[in-house]
Parts: sequence; C-alpha cells; structure tokens
Amino acid sequence: MKQYDDIIIGFGKGGKTLAADLAKRGRTVAVIERSDKVYGGTCINIGCIPTKTLVHAAKSADRDASWEEKQAHYRRAIGQKEEVTSFLRQKNYHNLADNPQITVYTGVGSFAGPDVVEVRMT
Repeated sequence: MKQYDDIIIGFGKGGKTLAADLAKRGRTVAVIERSDKVYGGTCINIGCIPTKTLVHAAKSADRDASWEEKQAHYRRAIGQKEEVTSFLRQKNYHNLADNPQITVYTGVGSFAGPDVVEVRMT
C-alpha cells in the first residue's frame, strides 16, 4: 500500500492547483481522476475552452455557404476544438505527472477507512 501526505480526488482547477502547491512544499501527493478525458477539469474539456473555440469558428462561418460547405466547416470546427482540448489536457497532465512529488491515478477514488483511499482503476 502506497502512502502519501495528501490525496486529491478530482483533477479540475482546484485539484491541480492544490496538488502543485503541496508538491512545491515537498509533500507527496496522489491525484485521482476517473477519466483521462477530463484531466484539467470541466473548463478545459467540456466548458469554457470548447465553447469559446466553437463560438469563434461559428463567427467565421459563411452564412451563405452551401449545405456541404457548412458541413465541412462544422467538421473542421469540431476537429479544432478536439485539438485544443487534447493539447490542454495533455499539458495539464504532464504539469502534474512529471513532478516527482505527484502520482496521478486514473480511476475512481473512494474512502475505505478514516485514513485509507482505494482507487478502482478505470
């Protein structure tokens, strides 16, 4: 059984910021996130960033384009959104996982006792 000074469940803005700060203080930290598709939290993956990327693409769309041209523009916009979110997700992951004080687990964390957290790997 591995031991850590701190265990954080959730890789969102609060979790990643706290983990980095604790590691900077020399503490060993485990960060648990249920899916590798949400490293970095809601804003990066399904909220702010994807929305802003798609809104920007929509503003540049040709309203008079043919149906086929609109479909192609939409596919490009979705691709660009995926590229941006993937880049940011990986950057956030490496900002923590590359720190020797931090271990990232992809799984579901739950309390098994007052001082024990289990991780069911996904």
